[in-house]
Amino acid sequence: MSACARTGGSPGAARAARASAGPSPRCIVAPSRGRRAVPGGRRALPARRRASSAEDASIPSLAETSPSSPSSPSSSTRVPGVPVPSSPFFSPVTRSLDLDVDAPHADPNARVWYLPNFLDADAFAAVSAGCTKLRKRMKSDHSFATGRLSAVVPPTSEAYAAFCNARALRKLRDASGAEGLVLGDYPVEARLYRPGSSMAWHQDVVLYERPQVELIYTVVNDSDGRTEWVGSDGLVRGLAPPANSALVFEAGAAWHRVAAASEGTRTIVKALYVEDFAKTEAFAEVMEEAPWRR
Repeated sequence: MSACARTGGSPGAARAARASAGPSPRCIVAPSRGRRAVPGGRRALPARRRASSAEDASIPSLAETSPSSPSSPSSSTRVPGVPVPSSPFFSPVTRSLDLDVDAPHADPNARVWYLPNFLDADAFAAVSAGCTKLRKRMKSDHSFATGRLSAVVPPTSEAYAAFCNARALRKLRDASGAEGLVLGDYPVEARLYRPGSSMAWHQDVVLYERPQVELIYTVVNDSDGRTEWVGSDGLVRGLAPPANSALVFEAGAAWHRVAAASEGTRTIVKALYVEDFAKTEAFAEVMEEAPWRR
């Protein structure tokens, strides 16, 4: 049984094996200039949930944490609540605004949050120990990401339980405004980014009928790599996430990427949170092509 007690449906049966396994469909990749981004030509993304009027009460909002940028049309003309552009067209050298890694950040219109000091000391220790044990089991995931290793976090482990304890759930619910959030039934993954590992600009594919909230929890980071995203004002923000910090993206919302490190490594855990276990057709497809199932 899982280390977490949760309600909802069990995972749907995976579809029949495909003749050849291509890249994971979990990401929607930014197209070349002049082409419209579509989710692999397979499905439309459900409409994004509006932010709760009471959410993020204790977290500075984008308006409070971002500097004014008169030279950027998007920052002066964007209407609150309007989705970010369909896809970003940035060169590899596009500079991003640096966030303070010690301060929480919220952009509810883009459905992005940064939460430092996410777990308590005991939970952090359990996750760290669990990821150390998983290191030898990690495999190259041959997915949309370049040079990344991954493994499934055992659902009976203390590391898994850390992501559905009361503190973790409360922080995610308070940030997102989704009071019903629980850990989803998609496997929790440990991932290792090495020098040269990266992910190009992408959106996460919606796997549940109510778009999942994806947690990217940094366990250890001694690399110079960065995670960047497009805010609701059209500006790019980024940081090198420290240990015990969480970046949170709602699927189908903000474009984001992982810029490659030139040195060092970063270990993360990725977990999906949901309010309802009803799934889109993409769920079975992603499960079938998951790197750790090959």
